[in-house]
Amino acid sequence: MADRRLRDGGKLHFNPRVFFGLQGYFSLIAATLLLIAGVLLAGLGYRMMTQTLEVAVERRVDDIGRDIKRDINNGIRRPALNFLAASSRGVLPMARSPEERVRFLPLIREILRSNSVFGSIIVSYDNGEIFVAKLLESERERLFFSGPPETALMVLEVRGTEDRLVSTYYFYDPQLRLLSSREDENGLGYLVAVERAWYRAALQADGVIETAPQIVLSRQSVSMVMARKSLDGRAVVALGIRLEDLSGLVAGELPTPGSHLALFQADERLLAIDQGFILQEDGQLSLRSLDNMAPILRLGMEKYRQGLRTTGLRVETGAKSTGLRVQEAGRDWLLVLEELDNDPNQSGDFMVLAIPRDEMFVMTGRFIRYAMLGMGSLLLLVVPVVWLMARYVSTPLRIMAERTRDPLNMGPRRTKTRLSLVTEIDNLMRNVEFMRKNQRKILSVIGMIGSDRDFETLPGRVLKEIMNITRTDGGVLLIMNESKTSLEKGWFCWDDGTVRATAMPEPLLRTPYAISRALNEGRSVLDRIGRDDPRAGLESVAPGFADHPDTNWLKLIGMPLHDRMGELLGGLILLRRGGSGEHDLGTDQIGFMETIVAAAAVVLETQALIKSQYDLRDALIRILAGAIDTKSPYTGGHCARVPVIFQMLLEAAHETDAGPLKDFRLDDAGLEEARLAAWLHDCGKVTTPEYVMDKATKLETFYDRIHEIRTRFEVLKRDAEIASLKARLEGADSGEEQRKLTKTLAELNDEFAFVAACNLGGEYMDDTALERLVIIGQRTWWRTLDKRLGVSRDELARMDRADAPAPPVLEALLADQPEHIIPRGEKDRLPDDNPWGFRLDVPEALYNRGELYNLSIRRGTLTPEERYKINDHITRTIMMLEDLPLPKHLRKVPEIAGAHHETMDGQGYPRRLKREEMSWEARMMAIADIFEALTAWDRPYKTSKTLRESLEIMETFKRNNHIDPHLFELFLAADIPRRYAAEYLKAEQNDLA
Repeated sequence: MADRRLRDGGKLHFNPRVFFGLQGYFSLIAATLLLIAGVLLAGLGYRMMTQTLEVAVERRVDDIGRDIKRDINNGIRRPALNFLAASSRGVLPMARSPEERVRFLPLIREILRSNSVFGSIIVSYDNGEIFVAKLLESERERLFFSGPPETALMVLEVRGTEDRLVSTYYFYDPQLRLLSSREDENGLGYLVAVERAWYRAALQADGVIETAPQIVLSRQSVSMVMARKSLDGRAVVALGIRLEDLSGLVAGELPTPGSHLALFQADERLLAIDQGFILQEDGQLSLRSLDNMAPILRLGMEKYRQGLRTTGLRVETGAKSTGLRVQEAGRDWLLVLEELDNDPNQSGDFMVLAIPRDEMFVMTGRFIRYAMLGMGSLLLLVVPVVWLMARYVSTPLRIMAERTRDPLNMGPRRTKTRLSLVTEIDNLMRNVEFMRKNQRKILSVIGMIGSDRDFETLPGRVLKEIMNITRTDGGVLLIMNESKTSLEKGWFCWDDGTVRATAMPEPLLRTPYAISRALNEGRSVLDRIGRDDPRAGLESVAPGFADHPDTNWLKLIGMPLHDRMGELLGGLILLRRGGSGEHDLGTDQIGFMETIVAAAAVVLETQALIKSQYDLRDALIRILAGAIDTKSPYTGGHCARVPVIFQMLLEAAHETDAGPLKDFRLDDAGLEEARLAAWLHDCGKVTTPEYVMDKATKLETFYDRIHEIRTRFEVLKRDAEIASLKARLEGADSGEEQRKLTKTLAELNDEFAFVAACNLGGEYMDDTALERLVIIGQRTWWRTLDKRLGVSRDELARMDRADAPAPPVLEALLADQPEHIIPRGEKDRLPDDNPWGFRLDVPEALYNRGELYNLSIRRGTLTPEERYKINDHITRTIMMLEDLPLPKHLRKVPEIAGAHHETMDGQGYPRRLKREEMSWEARMMAIADIFEALTAWDRPYKTSKTLRESLEIMETFKRNNHIDPHLFELFLAADIPRRYAAEYLKAEQNDLA
C-alpha cells in the first residue's frame, strides 16, 4: 500500500487520486448502468403486478360473496326450512303429552347430531306447554343445566300457567337411557315461556319467522330462532340456530388482515361480524351492536340505508368503478354493499365488506422492496467483480503479492496450482486463502471458550484442532494438578483420529525428555525419537511408528502451557513422522506453534474457570436447599427429593413420541434451566418463620401458650380452694364447702382438658364446641401485676392502642387482646398492580395471636394470617429469583420454580394461572412437589402415605383439574412412582402390585 500514501515529515497521508483509479471508474460505470436497468424493470413489474392484483382482488370479493351465500343457504337456512316444513306437517306438534313426545327422542337426537347448526328443537303448544330438546356437548353445558356427567341429551318440559310454571328437566345418556330428572318452579322454563315472542310471531305468519340473534348462556355463544306454526295452528315448531360457525366463516373470509366484514338481516339486525359477536365488559356478556362496530362498518351501513348497492369491486377510480371508495379515519377504503339473496322470497340478508386500499397493494410494495434488494445484491456481486477485474492489471496488486509470504511453511514444497493467468493474482489468492484458513482455525480454538460446555471432552477437541492447524501427525496434551507438583491428566491422538487418555508416569518431570525440559525451563524444546529409542514404546508414542514402516524417527516439539498469570497449566507435545531428508522446524514455524498453544492455554484456563463457577453455583444451590430442609424437621428432605421426581418426569416427557408431549424437547440450556428451578423451587422458605412453618398447636408461637392458660386455670383452682377455706373459717358447713370445691375443681379440670384438646387441632370443631369455648373463655381471674412491665417496645406500642386500667384487673380467662394483633407493614403488602402479577387475598393483619381467635380454628392449627405466611414462601421464591441477574438461558427459572402451587383451573396461587399460561416444566414441578409431599416419610406431624393412597389422591386432583392430566398419565406410564419408591421410600409404602 506504499503507493496509496505519501510521506511528509514522517506522517502518512491518503492520496485521493489512487482511490479513483481504474478499478473505481469501472465500478462506478457498472453500478450506474445496473441502477438504471433495475429502476426500469421495477417500474414495469410494478405496473404489471398492480393490474394482476386488481383482477385477483375483484375475483376474491366475488368468491367471498358466493361462499357466504352458499354457507348461509345450504348450511343454515335450507336445512332449517326443510326441517320446519316437514315438522309442521308431521306428528311431533300433535304429541300433546310428555309420554308421546318421548317416542320421538331417537329421531330428534339424530336430527341434532346430523346438523351442527341446530342447537335445539322447541315445540310450543297452545295450552302453554313447551317441549325443548338439546344436545349437551360440553362440560360447561352440563354444569350449566346441572346434568350428570354422562348426559348427552337434555329434554325440558314446561307446564302450568304464566303465574306458576313447572319446568322438568330430563337427562339422557348417549343410548337415550334416562339418567335423572328434576323439577324447577319458574326458573329457565319461566323465561322460555314468558319471552317466547317467536311463538306469537309464528302464529301470525304464514311461513317461517326468524328472531334477532341472542346470547346462549350455557355455551356463551350466539344463536337465533327460526319457527313455523303447525298445520293445524295449535303448535309452533322452532329451531335454535347456532351462529358461531357463521361468525368464524366471516372472520376467515377477510381478503386482507385489516379488512372488516359484517352480515345483516333484512331488518338491519347483525347476523355475523369478523370482530366477534359477543362483548364482555365487567364480567357481563352482551351482543355487539352497530354503535360498537368498526367506524368503517357503520359508514357502510349508512351507505346501504341510502340505497347504495354494489355488484362487485373495481379498484380503479372513475365511472367504471362498482365499489365505493371512501375515506375514514385518514385511510382510503373500498366498500362492497351486496345483497346475499337474489330470491325475493328469501330473508334479504346483506353483506358490508370494507377493504383498506393500502393492504390491497401490499404485494406491489413487497415487489419493489424485493426488487431493490435484488438490485442491491446484484450491485454487491457485480461491483466487486468489476473491481477485481480492474485490479487485474494494477500495480498495487503485484506489490502486495511480492510482499506476501507464507507465515508457516510446515510441509514439503508442493507444485503450485495456477488459479489465474497473472502470476501476481495467483500468488495473492494462494497466500490470502492460506492465511484465512489459519485465522479461522485459530479463532475456532478461541471460540471454544463460549461455545463448548462439555468440560470432560474439551481438552481432546483442543488437541485435535491444534494438530489440524499445525499439520502435525500426533499430539500429546498434559495437564498439571492444582499444586503444580505433578502431571495429573493426559490425552494423545494420532492422525486426527480418536483421542485417548494416557497414564502419567510420576518421574516424567525429572527426565531429560523434551516435555520435561520444556516444563522445567518454561520454553519450547525440539527433540527426535528413533525406532530403537526406548521412548518409542510409550503408549502415546508407539502409534506413530505402527503401520508406517518408512518412518525412521519422529520429530517433536515440547511446549509449556501457561495461564494469563504465568502459572504453569501443563504441556503440549506435537509430533511429525520424518524420513532421512526431513528438515528441522524454523524459528517462524516454532513461533507460530507457540502462538497457537498460547491461545489453547487461554481456552483451557477459561473453561476450567467456567466449570468451577458452575460447580460453585450448583454447590451453593444445594447448600441453600439443604439449609431449608434442615431449618424445619417438618420439611425433611423435600428440597432434595423433588428434583429427583422432576428429573424422572422430565426424562419421560423427552422420550415420549405420542400425545401432546410428542414434540416436547429441551436443549442443554433448557435442561439446565429446569434442573436449577427444581432445586430452587422452595428457596423462599428461608423467609418463613420456623414457629409458623412448624406450628404444631393452635397457640404455639415461639413457645406453646397453652402453658399460660394452664397457669390461669391453676390460679382459678387456687382461688377456689382459698375461697372454700375462708368460708369454713367463717363458720360455713365444712362438708358442703368440700362438695362445692370438689365440683369446682372437677369443672376446671374438665374445661382445661377441653381447651387443651382444642389446642391440638386434631379434629374438626363444630359450632357446639365453639360455643363451649366462648363460655369457658368468659370465666374471669384477677391479674394484680402490670402487664406492661418487662415487654418489648413493639408489644408495648400495641398495648398503647387501647386503654388499660391499672391492676388489679378482672380479666377473661381466654381473650383476644389488642397486643395480640400484629399489624401488617407497608413492606408486607402487595398492591393489585404488583409487578409480579400476584393475585392474593392478603389478610389485614400480619399475625393475630388472640387466644380465642386461635383456639377457634375449626380445622388444623393455622390462622388465615399464618396460612398466608406459609403460602407466602412461593411469592418470596419468585421475587428472590427474579431479582437474580440470571443469564438469558435461565430466564424461565422463576416461572418454573414459582408455579408449583398453581392449579390447572386457575384457582391456585400466587398468580392464579391456568393450564395454558404455564409451561410444561412448571406443570411437571407441581406434580413432583405434590407426590413428594404425599409420600414423605420423615415428617413427624403426619403418617406417611403408601403409593396407592398417594396416587388415589393425585387422581382426584387430576379429575378436579388441579394437576395436568397428560403429565399425570405420563407420570404413571413411565412407572415413576415405583422407581422412586425403590430408592427413596420405605418398603412398606410400596403397596403397588
